[in-house]
Amino acid sequence: MKACIAIIGAGGKTTAMRCLAHRLSAFSVLWTTTTHIFPAGAADCRRRLDAPTAEELRAALARPGVVCAGMPAGEKFTALPPAVWAAGCEAADYILCEADGAHRLPLKLHRPDEPVLPAETTHCLAVLGLSALGRPVGEVVHRYALHPAWAARPDTPVGVAELCACARETVAASGLPQQKIRLLFNQADDGIRLRAGRQAAAALTREGFVCRVGALQRSDDFLLPWLLER
Repeated sequence: MKACIAIIGAGGKTTAMRCLAHRLSAFSVLWTTTTHIFPAGAADCRRRLDAPTAEELRAALARPGVVCAGMPAGEKFTALPPAVWAAGCEAADYILCEADGAHRLPLKLHRPDEPVLPAETTHCLAVLGLSALGRPVGEVVHRYALHPAWAARPDTPVGVAELCACARETVAASGLPQQKIRLLFNQADDGIRLRAGRQAAAALTREGFVCRVGALQRSDDFLLPWLLER
């Protein structure tokens, strides 16, 4: 395994998974989760495996391309059993693992049991959605009530300070060394979002975080080299 990339946060995790999968498709790639995901579509993977055995997963990963695998849970996939996960780690060149859930909201705070990062994680991408900007925390931050001030004032509008608070909380919740984490302020689709994202990124960069502002729906050229650089 060259790298195990865990994707956490909110506001573009699935888009980031899709972008990375396409960029890495010349290699053997396992697309999976430690929480819950909708399985990758046919345009994003060459094979989908529902509840594979370790042998089936090894065989599927024996040649280049993206394999989406997990245990069926209704319409979604959940985590592979430990022995099957271990086989995937042994067979894949790259693992893309969605390790967080946000109920499709652009920002989130974490319970003590979140995110669910694999022990094998080598790189972690934390995504934050700039579409939350200017909207009440009670509407756009998953588990907003974990922040005492926001629990008391769910009408607090999201600004640069709130973006930074979610970013710091996400890094702390991951439990990873800062050098393993990249913070992406995604959804910078207009000038207002871009400016706010840059302000948040600049503030956090001064604190030692590695940050980027972008709009993955428009361009993802930067994502893979930025994520994997040492």
